[in-house]
Amino acid sequence: MCGTLMLATLLNYMDRQALPQTATDLKALYHLDDTRYGLLEGCFSYAFAAGSILFGLIADRVGPRRLYPLVLLGWSAAGLLTPCMAAPSITQHLEGPGDEPGAGPFRWLLLCRTILGLFESGHWPCALLTARQILTAAERPLGNGLLQSGASLGAILIPLYVREVRHLGGEWGVVFWTVGAGGLLWIPLWLVLVRPNDLNRPLPPSADAPVGPPTSVAIRQILTLAVVVASLTVSWQFLRAWLPKYLKESQKLSADDADFAVAGFYIAAEIGCLLSGVWVKLLVSRGLRVHSARLVGFTLYAAITALAAVVPLADSNSAKVSLLMVAGAGILGLHPYYYALAQELPAKWMASLSGTLAASAWFLAGFVQTQLGSYIDQTKSYALGLTIAGLAPLTGLVAVVLLWPSRGRVTS
Repeated sequence: MCGTLMLATLLNYMDRQALPQTATDLKALYHLDDTRYGLLEGCFSYAFAAGSILFGLIADRVGPRRLYPLVLLGWSAAGLLTPCMAAPSITQHLEGPGDEPGAGPFRWLLLCRTILGLFESGHWPCALLTARQILTAAERPLGNGLLQSGASLGAILIPLYVREVRHLGGEWGVVFWTVGAGGLLWIPLWLVLVRPNDLNRPLPPSADAPVGPPTSVAIRQILTLAVVVASLTVSWQFLRAWLPKYLKESQKLSADDADFAVAGFYIAAEIGCLLSGVWVKLLVSRGLRVHSARLVGFTLYAAITALAAVVPLADSNSAKVSLLMVAGAGILGLHPYYYALAQELPAKWMASLSGTLAASAWFLAGFVQTQLGSYIDQTKSYALGLTIAGLAPLTGLVAVVLLWPSRGRVTS
């Protein structure tokens, strides 16, 4: 079952990253300039934010067995239909007199990416509810690790897959419809493996369920988490969406070299994520309090992420790619610290608050993506985006230091 969840996560991220990996080709073919690309990423983020709340509520009422296939169907259909932007018989109905070149294909792509963002957001509540039902408390860390590994593996595979499609003579649309078809094939696998009553069993009561802290403490926790998740989401989403375009269009790397560099970036990010917990465990074993160990780790990883702001100053492409890889390890490595802090929220509010915090962060990320798209289009410079991506997590660090309450901190 964990393998099935991991496969869904892999498909989720491959569908998401298909556009960044092919955006340079689409720019030449359909006038997909950076302003339009920023709007695509912004609308994806807005839809993901809204879907996080919507599907979280639906999943609690309907359950993942029935909802999960619909979610996969929705985002897979969005991927399958994306290549229709190349069909004038369809896109001509989306154009009007006086429109700029490429308006019809762009509007079709915008519709598909918005639908993709909406339905992709439903993956996480379904996956997490399933893991909670089928795994014991002791097994959940491994199950959650497999979920995260699926996202990382999908991000690593998609640039290599795009490269192979290109070398085999396939056009950009092949990437979208083949990955989308993979999602459709996942649906019968899910229905065969999960029987109607498998996910309806009552959860065993938790013997160590935490008692909710005082309201003032909870408010400080929520404010801290809001700043942290917003800073991490803005940083990561810029690098995720713009890295392939930056390497190909700004740094003039060949398509093959850029694809390998992007795959290396995600490999480095996964290593950083895995090591983030190792440092905490090592520091705690040497007598440091858990919260203090997390703070040390957060500080280290925020400093590493800040190297993204230095990238524009590097004098060679190899140095820039190396700095980006290290920064990628830093930003993804910060996420487990956020999850650990979120798990200290009052138990009865944890799910709803986590979803609301994530949605607010995605709304902010959508706004930033849209604004940066226009900025990059006008200036042809990625320096501002890289600076924001590098320095944003430092605001999260300041929030943890100044706002996180001393009461309720984990000490062992």
